[in-house]
Formats: sequence, structure tokens, C-alpha cells
Amino acid sequence: MKTKIENIDDLRSEILRLKLQRFEQETILESEIKKITDIFRFPSMILHKISSLFGEPFSEKGDHIKGEQDWITSTFRIGLPVFLNKFIFPRSGFILKSLVALVSQKAATSVNKDVIANWIDKASEWIKTAKPKKHKKVTADYGIPPDSETY
Repeated sequence: MKTKIENIDDLRSEILRLKLQRFEQETILESEIKKITDIFRFPSMILHKISSLFGEPFSEKGDHIKGEQDWITSTFRIGLPVFLNKFIFPRSGFILKSLVALVSQKAATSVNKDVIANWIDKASEWIKTAKPKKHKKVTADYGIPPDSETY
């Protein structure tokens, strides 16, 4: 709804109306956010209680603590056992698959974004230092020496 602003008083009244409208919309949004957080608060509390009963998934004896994991470590912890069991050991038994999953999860905790960045840096340095082979120009040999007197 546009109102015609013809003088300074109309402008000031329109500014006040817009401020009041903004305040009303903010209060409506805050109440909606509060409703949504109240809906998810109870399941979150239950999940937190269950996870606190079972304790932390890692010990603090040199393994990564849960807060120190990045997305690459989490991806490797899930993806590496699946990859190994699916493609490397597809017809193995349950015990071997369990052992592979356990070992690969432990190995994946040592892989993080810093290690991946170092690997990429080393590969890029190796590519930069590798000299491309220069091909010699092959001149056409027609059987006549180039400095001969038979033109």
C-alpha cells in the first residue's frame, strides 16, 4: 500500500508507520522461532541424555576428541569402511568385514583437512617441478643432403 507523500509531515508519519510495521513483524518472527525451538527442545534433550549415557565415542589417549574432528575426518570414518567392504572385500565374511571397519575407522581418524592439504601441496609441487620432455624437431629426410650441389 503506497501512500502519497506530499510534505515532511507525511514523510515522518510514513517512517513511523514503517517502523511500527517492522516491530510487529519482528515480534511475530520471534514468537514463531520460539515455537519451533520449543518443538525441537524435547527430542534434543532426549538425544543428549542418551548420548551422555553411552559416553564419548573416543578415548582421550591420543585419538581425536569429538570436537576436534572436521568434515573430512567424519567422511573418511564413514566412507572408508563402506568403500573397503564394498569394493576390496565384497565376498568376505562378517568377522573380516567387522575387523576392516574397525581398523579403517581408526586409520581414518588420522586423516584430516591439514593432511589432505599437505598431500595436495606436495602433488602440485611435484607437478610444477616435473619438466616436460621436449620433442626434437624431425626434419624430413628425402635422401638428398641439405648442402649438396644438386638443386
